[in-house]
Amino acid sequence: MTSYTGAIGLRKSGQSPIDIIDKIVRPKRFPPLILNGHWLKDGNATLFNDGETANIFLNGDRIPSTVFGGPLVNDDKYEFHNAHFHWGENDCRGSEHTINGTWFSMECHVMHWNRKYLTFEECLRHRDGLCALAYLFLVQSRSCQYNHIKFDRISENLQYIQNVGSEINISPNSLCWMREATDCSSYYTYQGSITVEPYWECVTWIIFPVIIPVQSCQLNEFRKLKNKNGEFIKSNWRDVQLLRGQRIFLAIS
Repeated sequence: MTSYTGAIGLRKSGQSPIDIIDKIVRPKRFPPLILNGHWLKDGNATLFNDGETANIFLNGDRIPSTVFGGPLVNDDKYEFHNAHFHWGENDCRGSEHTINGTWFSMECHVMHWNRKYLTFEECLRHRDGLCALAYLFLVQSRSCQYNHIKFDRISENLQYIQNVGSEINISPNSLCWMREATDCSSYYTYQGSITVEPYWECVTWIIFPVIIPVQSCQLNEFRKLKNKNGEFIKSNWRDVQLLRGQRIFLAIS
């Protein structure tokens, strides 16, 4: 996971993750949300163990993967930085965000930085610095085999990065499972923070409610990753935080 040290801290008034409670969510119409380049077959993708999570980086000869529109204001375009995962000790609880108090098995954060700022580190100093796309996974039966196979492009390669600092090249379109989850009529959005220390409040969160099915054996591969002390990373999610005046919107088309 990206190191966030060295940036100027923001006042802790709107932390993440949160429980998204439908009765306090406000419907709001936004411009279309546009994702570009995330699941192309061009270039390279790298799977990396940083001792806290499994990261995916996109590189090589490919166009920058970007997101813009939706709740992202002023025509700002945000560029892909990394994708990383949060999970727990069992299949029932591992996501960071919850919906109406319901937990999910795992959560992926696809992080983007606002290109109007010069560097990723500078983005941490600004409320509109980062955009995080959040995807929720739930362990289900083998009936959803097609999606399971797509996610194999990641899960079957985790065995090669069990030790901290290790990495391996994986399929350039290893994020193709994002496509189905993103193709939905509505999503949740709010202003919050990154979910690792020091919790800078610089993130526009976009949470897709389409649940991505995975198998228990796929999720268990994440728990075999080791931290810098050689211990298995059995759990790496942050507790749900209290709302402090944050407004949660349901984007409608």
